[in-house]
Amino acid sequence: MQTIVITLFILAIVSFAIQLQLFRNRWLLWGWLFVVALFVYFMHHLAIDQSYKTFRATLTNSSVMMDFTVLQVIEAVGGLLVSIFLIRAHYNEPVKKFFRYSIYLPGIIIFPALFYLESIFFLQVHGIDFKSVALIVAIIAMVVLYILGWGFKALIPEFDLQLEMKFIVHLLQLIGGIILSVVMLRLPIHSAGQELSALPMLVLLFVALGGIISGLFWYRIKLKRFAKRQVAK
Repeated sequence: MQTIVITLFILAIVSFAIQLQLFRNRWLLWGWLFVVALFVYFMHHLAIDQSYKTFRATLTNSSVMMDFTVLQVIEAVGGLLVSIFLIRAHYNEPVKKFFRYSIYLPGIIIFPALFYLESIFFLQVHGIDFKSVALIVAIIAMVVLYILGWGFKALIPEFDLQLEMKFIVHLLQLIGGIILSVVMLRLPIHSAGQELSALPMLVLLFVALGGIISGLFWYRIKLKRFAKRQVAK
């Protein structure tokens, strides 16, 4: 379960960074990065109180994990819908104003993800001024998110392909959320009178789907770029 949660945290960070680079208003981009930095800094008082035992207790708390799963699925579905409507808007199809501005809501799973990473970091350091370290970590979080989004934009400069990549990331989040919900409910798979854990097969399915979807997306990028080169000639 911990592997799934960490994977979802990574996807949330990637999704957040991607969406920031889709902002047309750069002030809002830096505004969100500033919010992230403030969150990381002011949460360090709670982060230093965490331990591996606390994390294990949280993972085994069915109520907390089910709430997280529901929130994860809602965010993933919302991201999928936003991606679809933004793609429609990009091709000048009619879209309600709400969805045109929904691009400026990059998600909230990023915050528990950053809190987890910050807590893990503080578990590795001792005998230092936590406020100073928290400030450094906050700045690093801002820079890493910006560089991650900038690198993605440099790799895929086409706006429509960026939206499709965002769609794929949210699709993986949804699959991960579904897998986590199955694990939480402890749904067994019966075979020949034996009860087998569904987790290995679900994780394998998650990885396989991620590889297939990523491969198809990269192939689509190559086709679009080849078509553009042919038109330019």
